Amino acid sequence: MNDLDYEIYAETLFNAIEHNGKASTQAVLGKILAKHQELRSKVKEILKIVEQFTIKVNSLSYEEQKIELEKYKSYLSIKQKPQEEKDLPDIPNRPERVVTRFAPNPDGPLHIGNLRAAVLSYKYAKKYGGKFILRFEDTDPKIKPPLLKAYDWIQEDLKWLGLEWDELYIQSDRLELYYEYARRLIANDDAYVCECTQEVFKNYKNSGLACPHRDRKDSLVLFEKMIAGNIEEGKAVLRLKTSMHESNPALRDPPLMRVIDTRKHPHPRIGSKYYVFPLYNFSAALDDSLMGVTLIFRGKEHLTNSLIQTEIQKKLGLSTPFSIQYGRLKLEGYILSKSKIRSTILSGQLIDFPSFCDGWDDPRLATLMALRRRGFQPKALIDLIIDVGFKPSEATISWDNLATLNRRVVEPKANRLFLTLDPVKLVVRNVPKELSEIVELPLHPSYPAMGFRKIKLKIIENTIDVYISGSDALSLKPGDKLRLMELFNIKIFGKDHEKLIADYESKSIEELGGQRVPIFQWVPANDSVRATLFIANGMNLYVKKGFIESSVRLIEKGSVVQLVRIGYARLDELSEEANLIFTHD
Repeated sequence: MNDLDYEIYAETLFNAIEHNGKASTQAVLGKILAKHQELRSKVKEILKIVEQFTIKVNSLSYEEQKIELEKYKSYLSIKQKPQEEKDLPDIPNRPERVVTRFAPNPDGPLHIGNLRAAVLSYKYAKKYGGKFILRFEDTDPKIKPPLLKAYDWIQEDLKWLGLEWDELYIQSDRLELYYEYARRLIANDDAYVCECTQEVFKNYKNSGLACPHRDRKDSLVLFEKMIAGNIEEGKAVLRLKTSMHESNPALRDPPLMRVIDTRKHPHPRIGSKYYVFPLYNFSAALDDSLMGVTLIFRGKEHLTNSLIQTEIQKKLGLSTPFSIQYGRLKLEGYILSKSKIRSTILSGQLIDFPSFCDGWDDPRLATLMALRRRGFQPKALIDLIIDVGFKPSEATISWDNLATLNRRVVEPKANRLFLTLDPVKLVVRNVPKELSEIVELPLHPSYPAMGFRKIKLKIIENTIDVYISGSDALSLKPGDKLRLMELFNIKIFGKDHEKLIADYESKSIEELGGQRVPIFQWVPANDSVRATLFIANGMNLYVKKGFIESSVRLIEKGSVVQLVRIGYARLDELSEEANLIFTHD
């Protein structure tokens, strides 16, 4: 066997010992590919090798697995290669100078569906030595009113991802500029004030007939009345003059600006100072040109908008950026509509979880702040978007794929900890006096350089009290033997007043004489911390109580740890008790 074969064999043995003697092919494969990114192109070949070793390892007894691992454990500490940045494909016919923009509506924080435009815009700007602009599109105080907190939330999300912008703009600060260009269009007879109701204009549009206001001469006067607040909301809009014979009715005299009664619907940033606000196509068309944007990544649903914006730019003699359209991005089982997320929050469905951001960071959601709080890493999310790219077809991300990407990032740096859920006290009798009361365990078994953690035992009259998980305790009956992980072997004597009683049997695995016994994590009753584990599964939230080893107090808040035999979790809060949010297994 070569070095890679030995490494795969060692990882398979280690995985088996971690999981009661049964190795998982997929888990070992993921570990190897996380260490060796260059092998991803040979995944089928590597999978065959892993499958062969899994069969071999799972045929061994637990004792044989431990003996084999001792021979090859040096291969576990092979230094993981630095995770390389994934490269982006070149864009043919791209502009010579690349300036991109990410233009979110701050009516809520970013979610995973917004991530595509943000990551591609930033990454391609940097790939070609260009500029990345962040622009808040916040000119709808009535239908999609901005949230003041969202301006900061979005900036925090982008900084967390490492997507630092070169310039920042807020559209609600630019209304006077939009008025200036609207006046130019009116003066050039390229726009007019329409006083038709929506229903009446829709009939004109669908039949290809011109609105009677199209050739009026007083549009500029009426537009100034709109600005002054002398025309009621819904009574007039400014329209672009196009051909009423366009094959797509949406391109026939599209609206540019409308009146919003900000006395009833004040803008959260600028209050009731203005009454006329641009629609998306007008403000985006102007800003893209005036800000020098040359490359835009947008969803296919914006194809018609792109055509309208191009027409606006042509009439004003402005530049038109190069656009790339992609399909929608969905996350399996999650809501990606901000309006639906907001409705879910307002409905009170999420009140059973402590939130710091008005519910938007609840782990049952797919907002970036929720994923961050859950323990997902920036690199995993960025790699996900680079993998998806800008394909024109819709893409549905499976939760398993996202978890796999994140596992590759957190696995090498996640400290191991013991947590017992729904705990049951276990009293172990006849413990040898010479047994050390300090148990030293590696923070990460594959990376000894990360250091060790210490668990303190208290031996009183040859007896030790520990907690094990309730699900493990249920499986036990008098006479059963088991091993407390990295501690010693015991034999169950019986149950007394809601606690299990056992007797010390032996210290090492070898002393079990080849018997296959379950191995359980544990925490000492005298040196543990109360813990709550929040587990999100779709829109369901499960709350599990238990005890975690006191080493958790050495973990930095916000860190992701691996709870042995449970999975990865993020340390969310730590005071008298520890609150953890389950990330994935």
